[in-house]
Amino acid sequence: MRLLSLLIVILALMAVTVVPLGVVLAQEASPGRVLPDAVQGGETFDVIVNFTAPADNFNAIGLTDLCPDGWNVTLDETWSTPNAGFVNAVGNKAEIMWFGPYESGTTFSALYKVTVPDDASLGIYVFSGSVEYYVGEEGPFVGNITGGFQIEVVGAGGIGLWWIVTIVVVVAIIVVAVLVVRRRGT
Repeated sequence: MRLLSLLIVILALMAVTVVPLGVVLAQEASPGRVLPDAVQGGETFDVIVNFTAPADNFNAIGLTDLCPDGWNVTLDETWSTPNAGFVNAVGNKAEIMWFGPYESGTTFSALYKVTVPDDASLGIYVFSGSVEYYVGEEGPFVGNITGGFQIEVVGAGGIGLWWIVTIVVVVAIIVVAVLVVRRRGT
């Protein structure tokens, strides 16, 4: 039993010296997506993907996120923290890149906007994506984006702002008309 314990300790020490600690930790960027629960056709909403640099010399970071087919993505380098070095939006695909290097613990927040088609069918839609990166010259490492991965397209609920304004204007006209009629009658 002692020999087995000693062998395990020796193997663990060899693993630490052969594989740099930063490379072991590099597999833990853990990107997570934040989405609203529900949207309506024609609505534009924010998608946020957060992750943290797992080691020093975190570099060549590329985020690729796919929205449902037919939905449109809008991007800007300044919407992400730190500012992205490159962004590309093609249809339903968001691509964001940072060059680095960044220190361990640097927090990344990638933001992009998505517009739902006006004629989107009601139902549940799925997002999928990943973050690919290097630590020093080691990599590439890939982390699938977790967190929010689905969103529901719902019908218009309740009374919209346009209807509220219309009702208020109609009521105001009726009140004015009643006051004018009363005033003329006296």
